[in-house]
Amino acid sequence: MPKDDMHSTDYGEIELSQYDKQLLQRQSQLQTESQQVLADLKVIDLLSRVGRVRQTGSTTVGLMVWRDIDLQVYSPGLSAEQAFATMQPLLTHPYVTQVRYLHQSDHFKIEDLGERYFFMVMYQYNQIAEWKLDISFWIEPGIRPEPVQDELEQVLTAETRLLILRIKDAWYQLPAYRVTVASTDIYDAVLHHGVRTLDDFDHYLVQRGKPTRAEQHDEVHRD
Repeated sequence: MPKDDMHSTDYGEIELSQYDKQLLQRQSQLQTESQQVLADLKVIDLLSRVGRVRQTGSTTVGLMVWRDIDLQVYSPGLSAEQAFATMQPLLTHPYVTQVRYLHQSDHFKIEDLGERYFFMVMYQYNQIAEWKLDISFWIEPGIRPEPVQDELEQVLTAETRLLILRIKDAWYQLPAYRVTVASTDIYDAVLHHGVRTLDDFDHYLVQRGKPTRAEQHDEVHRD
């Protein structure tokens, strides 16, 4: 569950711009809204019937810039039929507008990922805001490690959280985001490579052969 660490006192020693305050306010609002979505859909109770559930990602560590919830279900030996049966209340929910399924096990297992059944669920919250829920049923024995999540929960500070939010806000609507540039790149850059600005992050990306912001804007203008 999310850590309640978004109070303004956490940033008392940091000089916040108006933009920073807006980022933090939006983050807090999204985090609160995400929990209402989970409660409305009764997702945790639903998934807990077939395994151990862990909520991961931005909703749990105060790094939200858009409406996205990540849920991991550790359910060794679960069949695809059982996964679909578990998901049935969501698949038929009147405000679920779209569902995408990926069968990533057996012949379709992705190397270094682990075997899973993956559902992407689009939910119309209050008939206004659309939320995306990424639900993974991990079917191999044991509990799948989540080292990035574990590190974020342990080492994030008010300063690094704000730095990550600034970079994510500049990137999350660009074409390469979640394709060739991921949130994990931003976390790694800030936490392990001293990245503090958008220009720093561009340099980080160049060193790894990934597109920069300027290249994204050029692509948009060409289109």
